[in-house]
Amino acid sequence: MQLGIVGYVHDLQESTKRTLRAAEKLLGREAKRHHNIPELSEELQQLHALTAESLADFRRGEPAAEVVYRVQEAATAASRRLFENDLATMYADLESLGHVPVQRDEELGAVVIDQASLDALTAQEHSPLGAVESVVALLEQLRVDRPDEAQPVQPLATISITEDMATAMQMHSMGWRSVYHHEVLARGLAPEDLNTMLKQRLRWAQGTLQVMLRDNPLVKKGLSAGQRLMYFGTMWSYLAGFAALAYMAAPIMYLMLGVMPVNAWSVEFFARFLPYFLINQILFIYVARGMRTWRGQQYSLALFPLWIKACWTTFANVVLGKPLGFVVTRKDGKAEGGVPWREIWPQLTVMALLAISLIIGATRVMLGTLDGTGTLVNTVWVIYILLALSVIIQAARYRGPAAVLDHTEGDTWTSK
Repeated sequence: MQLGIVGYVHDLQESTKRTLRAAEKLLGREAKRHHNIPELSEELQQLHALTAESLADFRRGEPAAEVVYRVQEAATAASRRLFENDLATMYADLESLGHVPVQRDEELGAVVIDQASLDALTAQEHSPLGAVESVVALLEQLRVDRPDEAQPVQPLATISITEDMATAMQMHSMGWRSVYHHEVLARGLAPEDLNTMLKQRLRWAQGTLQVMLRDNPLVKKGLSAGQRLMYFGTMWSYLAGFAALAYMAAPIMYLMLGVMPVNAWSVEFFARFLPYFLINQILFIYVARGMRTWRGQQYSLALFPLWIKACWTTFANVVLGKPLGFVVTRKDGKAEGGVPWREIWPQLTVMALLAISLIIGATRVMLGTLDGTGTLVNTVWVIYILLALSVIIQAARYRGPAAVLDHTEGDTWTSK
């Protein structure tokens, strides 16, 4: 509720400032355009000055309702006075028409009106009443109380399609604390097929990157240093799709073409790489506290096309204003059926290239055109990548749990 009220106030403040600035510019432009009509120009200048003063008062902290009401009342009064002035001008024009010289040309058989008199009438400026009415309409649309909204207080953050994470970050920035609760309080349905899972993971990635581009935690006020790093680490992780391309391309280039991915002596390289890699794996085991993490590592690498797609589609949405398709995950527990070949062809292509590179690498070693140590290291790396990518094949073959009819407690469906 606190988050919703704060968000409502911020939105209202921005709307009020934009409306007052628009009204100020409109009145200033009309005052300059009608400078040759003293009484109209003075009316517009006074209203323009009042609007500018009210905008300054609002920026100093005066309540929006009072500022908007003051400008709206002044604009309504000015509109009434200008309307009365218009009526007086119209009566004067009608009266002046009675004094326009009218003659009849006998040769042409037509009525001739003095052109100079008509020019004097048509040269009169149009009334700026429309500009003042536009200001009144702007302020009316603002409506500080917003009576047409069924839910004026919106507590969830709507800057991203992953509103849960964005809302949690907003609450942390406002000083709220969160604690880990070890008991399961709710259960939900997970995707039962690869196609649905890929859509869900893409939506999660896009929403997280939206938050990074729109409300970066590194510069967000109110977050602690640890919260900034943790939130940004979650967002930054989806850029790993580009790094995965380098991880998979390096052994292929070496085994097929003999191109070294790193220009260093083996001892120097492994003295730096192996400690990092082993400590990384040990930390995974320690933090997991007995839970298996291999499946997570598999998906982290195997979903690299999804992470890359999330990066460029989110950039196009936030920066370029392109629409971002939103797909809701199926909640009926059913699989969509079929293998999503269009979604997993990059992984299958990489797996084929890795397998071919192993054959070519082994052949080159037997022919003596490739270093044995480098080939062994890259072979191990290729096997690791193939094991990680194999999860895609397992997921593509998965068809969901078998449903059986449980007669012990009535006709209820259970998963077996």
